[in-house]
Amino acid sequence: MSRLRILLGLALAMAVLAAAVPAGASADVNPNCKGRANADELGGWTGYAKYCFPIVALPSPAPARYAHLAERGIAAASRWHHRRWYCEFLHCTHGPYPYATIWGSIGLLEAADALETGKPSAGHLRQLNRVAGEFEKLFWDPARGGFAPYPYDSAGNTRTFFDDNGWIGLGFYNAYAATGNTRWLHDAQKAARFVLAHGWDSSTGGIWWETYHSFKSGPALASNALLVTLLYNADHEEWQLQTALKYVEWGNTVDNSDERRYYRNNPDGGVTLDMVQSPMIYAQYLLCQDGQGEEYCERAGRLATTLSEQIYDANGYRYNYAPQYDAIFLQWMMVYGHAVGVEYWLQLAEVNAGEAAKHAVNRSGEYLKSWWGRPFEGLKIGGLMRTDVATASLFAWVSVYAK
Repeated sequence: MSRLRILLGLALAMAVLAAAVPAGASADVNPNCKGRANADELGGWTGYAKYCFPIVALPSPAPARYAHLAERGIAAASRWHHRRWYCEFLHCTHGPYPYATIWGSIGLLEAADALETGKPSAGHLRQLNRVAGEFEKLFWDPARGGFAPYPYDSAGNTRTFFDDNGWIGLGFYNAYAATGNTRWLHDAQKAARFVLAHGWDSSTGGIWWETYHSFKSGPALASNALLVTLLYNADHEEWQLQTALKYVEWGNTVDNSDERRYYRNNPDGGVTLDMVQSPMIYAQYLLCQDGQGEEYCERAGRLATTLSEQIYDANGYRYNYAPQYDAIFLQWMMVYGHAVGVEYWLQLAEVNAGEAAKHAVNRSGEYLKSWWGRPFEGLKIGGLMRTDVATASLFAWVSVYAK
């Protein structure tokens, strides 16, 4: 993924530092690192606070009715529904497994969560309960004791993905946070317990990608680290805290990819994904607030600072890898930014959402195009439900935090 490949060598860094600050950027200390101490003792990385570059310059976001755009996206998603569930492609025309997986549809649950969170109403509540109920019914595999990737997989030997359980667990947690309904909290707990029991490698640490134990997964680690941390803040069970600390500490000691401390998709190699970074940032911020040590605030702030720096990426503020990845990244960075009082992350999400409002919709009303009117960097096939509902979820979560 070009956004998080470490392509900026010393020559580029020096060239950017020598250039004038872009229009709209502040020459002051990056607001993501104000009030932070130098973090040299946290692993030898000297850039944080000591070399805190100006933020990526952001244009003023175009005003938009984000809740309305999200509602329209959810309504348009009904065109994907076929018999029992939503299709991966329109009309369920592709392959022996035509229905959308957890990963292919999770944006729908997050969009419904956000609408009820930011704009509570009887209609949004009914919608959320319906969508969450469908996810619960269709993906729970009682024989396996976790959430299977494909609707109605319940054989007990299905190849089951631990990142799926993290994302659906977060979707259920957000449903609980929006409604206070402990039914959804219990679903989130079931997902977290399943990953702890079957996904954590008790010998060397890390969370496997799936039940075949092919490789350790950054998305599985990040989604589940945040999930158990949020669960601890909800019901304060000791196993949740200890699990969160175990996941995060493994990530901090084993899964940092280079001197800038990005978390990887796969510790053995591969691209570094934006959606892995923000759950790890917010999980550590919460652990810090829970009294587990100021170093977690430092680590969260350091990585947030790096992600917002002027020299961070040639793409700047234009997120165009694929909506289902970028929407998750921006969702949790908005949550983090709101918690620490840094408006940059909301503005970044608004800028991307504003472009999506202009470019992403097709003639039929689905959000199937890129946010920036150019080919996706990471999405190689089109016409997927996940593209549609992920963009709707971006609109919905921006509507929660935008004034």
